[in-house]
Amino acid sequence: MNVQEIIQYATLLSVLIGSLGLAVAFLIHRDQVKTQIFLALSARYDELLLSSSPGMWLSVPSEATKIPEQSHDLTISALRFCTLVSLTYFLFLDRRIPKRMWHLMLRSAERRMQSPLFVREWEHLRYEFESFPQFVELVTSVQRGTRK
Repeated sequence: MNVQEIIQYATLLSVLIGSLGLAVAFLIHRDQVKTQIFLALSARYDELLLSSSPGMWLSVPSEATKIPEQSHDLTISALRFCTLVSLTYFLFLDRRIPKRMWHLMLRSAERRMQSPLFVREWEHLRYEFESFPQFVELVTSVQRGTRK
């Protein structure tokens, strides 16, 4: 083997190692971005829980518990909840977050969306989301119990 062949093999090996390094860096970056998105959504959800009326988070009131009367605070809490879920749904549809993360959020959101309080609030809020018909369809299918 002469010097020129050794240099060619060394160049090829360095290009392959560089390409592998780039692929690993890309995968690590992608995982970091997903983690940052998850933490940001979790923080928004936690802040929403802390700042909202407890009535908003009742899944299904018992017979003794009445649905709170409609108020500006409840409507704003429901709007903030819908905005958070719709943002997460958009990120899922755009393949920015993994399916598992979306399904984790959806399971929790379904209980809220099916509550009598949310059903009442959704009648007024659905028009705020007309620009995102997939989300309107999602909420409608969850409330009907026809979501796949």
